[in-house]
Amino acid sequence: MQHLDRAHKAAWTGLLIVALLLPALVAFDTYLIHVAITITLNVALATSMWMIWSLGFISFAHAGFMGIGAYTSALLLTKLGISMWYGLWLGALMSGLIALIISVPLMRTRAVYFFMASWAVGEVIKRNFAYFRDLFGGWDGVFDINPAKINLGFVQIDFADRVAYYYLSLFFVALIVLIIHRTNSSRTGMMYWSIHENELLAQHTGVNVFREKVIAFTVACTLAGLTGALYAHYQTYISPKSFDIWKSEFALVHVIVGGLTTVGGPVAGAISLTIVDELLRATGYFRTMFFGVVLIATVILLPGGLETIPGRLRRLFQRSGK
Repeated sequence: MQHLDRAHKAAWTGLLIVALLLPALVAFDTYLIHVAITITLNVALATSMWMIWSLGFISFAHAGFMGIGAYTSALLLTKLGISMWYGLWLGALMSGLIALIISVPLMRTRAVYFFMASWAVGEVIKRNFAYFRDLFGGWDGVFDINPAKINLGFVQIDFADRVAYYYLSLFFVALIVLIIHRTNSSRTGMMYWSIHENELLAQHTGVNVFREKVIAFTVACTLAGLTGALYAHYQTYISPKSFDIWKSEFALVHVIVGGLTTVGGPVAGAISLTIVDELLRATGYFRTMFFGVVLIATVILLPGGLETIPGRLRRLFQRSGK
């Protein structure tokens, strides 16, 4: 067990070092840095969705809450002139507040009923962005969502520069992954997994199941809102189509392909599939078909996802060494 813990720490440390050195490793190529920023945002969204999965639920409203964070931060800047530094946190707070209100009835549903209810919530959020044109810009969306600048006196950092924004997004995705990892490793995480395995048994052992589900859903949606705010200021333009059900479905595929049992699963899935998605960008609509093929192939050929590969290789070497 200690050997596995050391291996996991070494893997996380290695990943962080590569991430920190990445701009230099790709010779500061702007396109590759754009892909890296996309990876960080996808990792953040998939990891926060995985937090809800640890309760045994799949939420198709996740992209909607990402949109709430994005629109909140974007409108604060474009209509009130409030800086991105406030918008990031206020966007996350707004997503969390709405998630808290919605989770009270939503978390009383189970199985397919939760799936349908979460899908409806996501669609309602998207349709509100489209319907209230005066506030949200309708289907045309919101433009000119510029990133901020920092003046440290001796140096000014403009986050319109992709390298600067990469490190900003890397900081926040590391924060999100750390929060979810520490939660999952704590007593709270054990309660979440006990609800996942047997909700009735967890309740009989003293777990306040409803309260824990509401808290987990709210925290996950808050982190999705923070991700959405980061997305808005990077893209500088958002519309209701930016946060439709496909966004949630792609995040779910990242989670399933990466693995469902540890935080490393959605991280691995988001990194690998974002890279492959960029390689297949020229295929247009066939990208969606490819994701379906990958999902089916993973379930059949690699049950447990990418996170099981190190264990499979370790067992293979152990057998070959005998």
